[in-house]
Amino acid sequence: MKYILYKFLTLVSLFLLTFCYPEQQPIAEEQKSPDLNSIFTQAGGMTKFLTGRYEQVAILSEIKDISGTKNHYLLPEVAKQWKAMSMAFDKEKSKNSKQSLFLVSTFRNFNQQKLIWESKFSGQRKMREPVKGKSPEEIVSLILEFSSAPGTSRHHWGTDLDLNALENSYFEKGGKGFEIYNWLSINAKRFGFCQPYNAKSLRNNKGYEEEKWHWSYRPISSSLRQMWISEFNSKTLKMEGYKGSEIMNSRALDYVSEVANDCK
Repeated sequence: MKYILYKFLTLVSLFLLTFCYPEQQPIAEEQKSPDLNSIFTQAGGMTKFLTGRYEQVAILSEIKDISGTKNHYLLPEVAKQWKAMSMAFDKEKSKNSKQSLFLVSTFRNFNQQKLIWESKFSGQRKMREPVKGKSPEEIVSLILEFSSAPGTSRHHWGTDLDLNALENSYFEKGGKGFEIYNWLSINAKRFGFCQPYNAKSLRNNKGYEEEKWHWSYRPISSSLRQMWISEFNSKTLKMEGYKGSEIMNSRALDYVSEVANDCK
């Protein structure tokens, strides 16, 4: 009798779970990602896409920042999730908060990254220390604290975005973005985003310094990271076309592969 009752209750439970509960909306990590092969074809090939050597207009969605003065570009799925996350923060932030999420930087192509890189390499753009008197290897190490070499940046993929301010202090206690960072740390994963460059000590002390402003859409960027590593290891993807590129051939892999576990 107990067995029959147990079997009956089990069947009732299965019926309720199957037919009586609404289907849950999949979280961002479970949502179907776009056809990357189609994107690669539009970009002229996988390697061109991974290294930012393509025209973004045909592939990425255009977004205006809150001032309306600058256009940003993200993959359509990433743009959709970014807007959802931004709206959610506005709804869930504290009543007295006047802060909102806004974009500082998104897609950058190879040439845009090259301009940043070489302006630092030549000393035209200030860094933590001046480049005068330093060897090329020392200059590259200094640039790599916070800037990617052309062809290695996650910003080439239309999956990554810099938010609000390019300073960690802005997001730390006492900074204007302290509530923003706390909210993102808890809630960004609801929309598929992760912080690729967390504390360096959590990444084998390799790669870039921590960037609290940099967030990545993991459902797509995780696959692209693996593809970049594979292409680099197979010698299909090479470091070339900018000052110091010969040095990066032996260093690029660490700076692409070493990200937070949540972003792998």
